[in-house]
Amino acid sequence: MSIKETVESFIKFRRSIGRKDQSTTYSLRLFAKFIGETTELTSITESDCNAFLYRKGNVITRYWHSQHCILKKLFEWAFSRGLIQNIPIPVFLPKAPEYYPAYIYTDDELKRLFDCALTYRKYRSFVNEPICIRYILMITYMLGLRISETLSLKIKDIDMDNMYVHIHCSKFYKSRLVTFNEQVSKLMQEILQWRSTQMSPMVEDAYVFINQKGKPVNFVSLHQIFATIRKNAGLYFPDRGRHQPRIHDLRHTFAVDVLTNWYKSGKNVQDLLPKLSIYLGHLNVSFTSVYLTKTPTLLQEANKLFYAYKNTNNEEQKNY
Repeated sequence: MSIKETVESFIKFRRSIGRKDQSTTYSLRLFAKFIGETTELTSITESDCNAFLYRKGNVITRYWHSQHCILKKLFEWAFSRGLIQNIPIPVFLPKAPEYYPAYIYTDDELKRLFDCALTYRKYRSFVNEPICIRYILMITYMLGLRISETLSLKIKDIDMDNMYVHIHCSKFYKSRLVTFNEQVSKLMQEILQWRSTQMSPMVEDAYVFINQKGKPVNFVSLHQIFATIRKNAGLYFPDRGRHQPRIHDLRHTFAVDVLTNWYKSGKNVQDLLPKLSIYLGHLNVSFTSVYLTKTPTLLQEANKLFYAYKNTNNEEQKNY
């Protein structure tokens, strides 16, 4: 059995149990191409896997570890089915790099990103239309979506009458409804109007965000485009090294902005946190609570609310 056949069988298996993440599928197919698609599965060695893992150099990143994890799942699946007699991936792993906190964009930085999306393209031959890229970034932020969720949106997933989008089997294999307000509704109308002018027909199963060839915007290409946009927007920070602001940080920024506005409005954030967790599609509210310490502004608003509560409580005790 060739590595290509094995990879495709594994992808099919994952999809059958609701696991449809594009990044894993892309990495598996990339591995097959790197090794040689006709290479026999049983002939793959640890050296072959190391060559793939270290193909970008000897710097160990979180990406390196994610790629190792994907290969591990592939070979463990093959081993459990008797397709191989041993698992040819390195057992002793290099130390993972320290976690670098998410980047929270300011309002001005968001505007610069959205504006620079319109001017990123040097040549008209590039297949991804700037306005489409801008829409992708704006919707990802304004709905707090994962980028894979944004790119997976289809025409049938958008309910303009009831003002929500349907997210299907995303991370943690959960589906959910993501509601939106009037401001986002206007943007959605603009997006659908743009989409109606594209070469791919507006059938229910069609993707919303497509390139000029009528194909869905590619996950990897989008990240490369975003690197250009980020640079043009002046969002490169030498002290962060490889950990520059990411597309995914748009989602983090959405969550922090929601919490900050709740604090400023004097709302009970602890009571509302589970609702935000459901909205974001988190498996557990503890995943959402980490946003409470993301920025000084958020901590400042939390402190204001705490001191207001404390002072009110002290006054009540004096009166008593």
